[in-house]
Amino acid sequence: MKTSSLLASGLALILLTSGCKRGRDDENAGKKQPDPAVVTRTREGDTVIRMAEPVQQRIGLRIALVERASMAPELIAYGRLEEDPSRSFTLRSPVAGTLRADSRLAWPSIGQALSCGSVVGTVEPRIAPTDRVTLTNQLVTARADANAATATVEAAQTAYERARVLNADAKNVSDRVVEEARSRLETERARLEAARETVRTIETSLQSGGPAGSTPLLLQSEGTVVEITAQPGESVEAGTPLLRISRLERLVARIELPLGETLPARSMSARILAAGEEHAAIEADRIATATLVDPKAPGQAFLFRLRETRFGLRPGLAVTAYIATAAGKRVGVIVPPAAVVRLSGKAYVYAQTANDHFTRKEIRTDRPVSSGYFIGDQLAPGTRIVIAGAQTLLSEEFKPEGVIEGNDN
Repeated sequence: MKTSSLLASGLALILLTSGCKRGRDDENAGKKQPDPAVVTRTREGDTVIRMAEPVQQRIGLRIALVERASMAPELIAYGRLEEDPSRSFTLRSPVAGTLRADSRLAWPSIGQALSCGSVVGTVEPRIAPTDRVTLTNQLVTARADANAATATVEAAQTAYERARVLNADAKNVSDRVVEEARSRLETERARLEAARETVRTIETSLQSGGPAGSTPLLLQSEGTVVEITAQPGESVEAGTPLLRISRLERLVARIELPLGETLPARSMSARILAAGEEHAAIEADRIATATLVDPKAPGQAFLFRLRETRFGLRPGLAVTAYIATAAGKRVGVIVPPAAVVRLSGKAYVYAQTANDHFTRKEIRTDRPVSSGYFIGDQLAPGTRIVIAGAQTLLSEEFKPEGVIEGNDN
């Protein structure tokens, strides 16, 4: 009897569980599930995705209005970063001889930072009777260069003081003119010191009378090694370039205009974007007052000095320049980067045309700004676009046939 009671209780429990499951299935069947995304096309060929609002909420779709914006017309040109000539220093061999590395340090390498006054190596001089005559002639030339450099420094000092006074007197000259005068003065002072050091070195070599003592290679400036033209053990002549260092805290961009394009005289600034940094523009000032002649470039070339530097910026890096060419403004909208999807090399955004309708529209992204892309007449101000979930819409658009939205149960 006890066994029969247990069997009866188990059978009743199974029947009750089955009935509850059928009840839930009937209840779920009675609920209308959201329709999956449906893809159609307009008469103009634009893709339209119909997606119910519950599905939009589930995938985290966010919509925003694009607001009216304006931007001055710009000329797009390309180029590369270079060292600032006023911040570079070339170490040359003071005498003819054999190049030797410092016994305590290795010979400098590309990218190495060196401080002013560093001794990077020595030159073991070779003095012969004929070399003595040569050194004497070089000493005469070096002294003449030092005298000329002295006169140049005095002229640069006068020009700088004049610009500084005029700038202080009601800004009769701009700050940029003062900065250029100061930079020229520093450059000429460095050249004067280098000329004086050359005179001292040649005089020491003549007084030594032979290879009794090595001549140290002393840096007259600090910076990063950007070029090496000689190695220890090589025989070098007096004046041979050994290595070049540059201070890279301020770079210049050599921008080459497309063939047939000209740059207005009033265009004195540009936005510089390094390759891979499309939304990190750096303001730059034009420093070349005349067109640069480059036989390798068919168009005009100009130099722009960057106002700041960033990690990873190095000479040789490709850049794009956006140069304002007119005083007028072009009206458009700003599209955030998250709203843009890429397909077959083109850029698109999804515009909301109804509560559950989204149209894919092609845009141009050739005007990057800090907050996204400036779009001209391709989108009207007030257009509602998808700013989160656009990539999901693109995936829905190209979902294989037969694949539908899964249930959340």
